Amino acid sequence: MRKDAREAVYRILYAELYNDSNGEDFIKEVYEDLKLTDSDIDFANSLRSVIKEHRSEIDADIDKFAIGYSIERIYSTIKCALIIAFAELKYFDDIPSVVSIDEAVTLVRKYSTKDGINFANGVLASYKKFLENTDENH
Repeated sequence: MRKDAREAVYRILYAELYNDSNGEDFIKEVYEDLKLTDSDIDFANSLRSVIKEHRSEIDADIDKFAIGYSIERIYSTIKCALIIAFAELKYFDDIPSVVSIDEAVTLVRKYSTKDGINFANGVLASYKKFLENTDENH
């Protein structure tokens, strides 16, 4: 399930915040731990690739929409979920925005605090609205 693929990417992103790089062995271990199917692995790799390619832009967008918080001040547990959701919302047209947001909030619920859920949900709702308004104007 893509839910498991997202969690794998979440774990990899979180580990990358504290390690310079995660080797293929670590990534394979995460995929095996979550029992990802080949389809899930393809999605996780695609998501990781998009995040890597657009990371500075994603971080800048999070910084812009996390009003009152610089990206450096956002808890790592929340930041990783936001990175995944922002990447999906902007670069994966085949995923409904409500799914991306719900999955991100689920990750925050699992790995962070109750306050984190409201914060993440608010940031994601603002970003979704911005993207919808931007799409309408093009």
